[in-house]
Formats: sequence, C-alpha cells, structure tokens
Amino acid sequence: MNETSTSSKISRVLDWAGLIPSSGLFALGIRDYRDGASIAWPIGGAVLVLVSLWVVYRGLPHRREGTLVQPED
Repeated sequence: MNETSTSSKISRVLDWAGLIPSSGLFALGIRDYRDGASIAWPIGGAVLVLVSLWVVYRGLPHRREGTLVQPED
C-alpha cells in the first residue's frame, strides 16, 4: 500500500500527535489522584491513551496476504 498523498501523510502525523495530549492527561490524572482527586482521572487518561494507540495501530499498514479468501467459481 503506497501512501504518497499529502493528506494521508498529514492524517498519519495527526494520529501520532494524538498520543501527546492523551499522555499528558494521563500524567495529570495520576498527579491529581496522588493529591487526593478521584480515581476516575487516571482511568480516563488511560482510556484516552489506549484509544490513541488503537488509532495509531489502525493507521499502520498491515500485510494480510494469507488471510484473503478466494472466491469460488
């Protein structure tokens, strides 16, 4: 799969850039939890990091050569 268009490159960069704010919110949630805030803050941050990682994984090129089912004639 060739990704040569500018819009697909920008999309991939934005997928990776989403990890920065989600990681920051996770770190902020841990800090606030240590200061006495609710456990929901670090859990919410962890969920955001996992979603960002899923988005990055989904955008990666995958080789699925052996998984295609050939149509029967």
